[in-house]
Amino acid sequence: MKYDVLFYKSRKTSYCEKALKSRLSTIDMSANRVIASVAPTKLGETLCESLTLCNCVVIIGGFSANDSENLITVLSRAMSNSGLSLKNCRKLKGAIYDAYIIKYNKQIILALPDNPEEIDFLLSDSFLEYLKSVYI
Repeated sequence: MKYDVLFYKSRKTSYCEKALKSRLSTIDMSANRVIASVAPTKLGETLCESLTLCNCVVIIGGFSANDSENLITVLSRAMSNSGLSLKNCRKLKGAIYDAYIIKYNKQIILALPDNPEEIDFLLSDSFLEYLKSVYI
């Protein structure tokens, strides 16, 4: 299965991309596109476009941005505008940072921190098995 990677106000992008690719390749997932965005409106446009191309979109970064541009704030606004609710969202507890999963029908958005070690931790074998069972 293909996925898009959206870097949003992210650091360590090449390390994060390498960690993501390493973990997701174990379940035969590969990147379709890798795109960077620094503005919430651009992120929204890119996310909508990506969801028309792939059932899985991974957003990396944006957790430490200021309040109005923080990824969680941006995703919360998008969810409320699209009719999604908290039942569509799940929090993954990380060692240092948390991650979020937004699932709607057969599509999933993974919001991950821009920390390669944390990506390895969050994309555990059990989570990858879940992802594989649902999407592959």
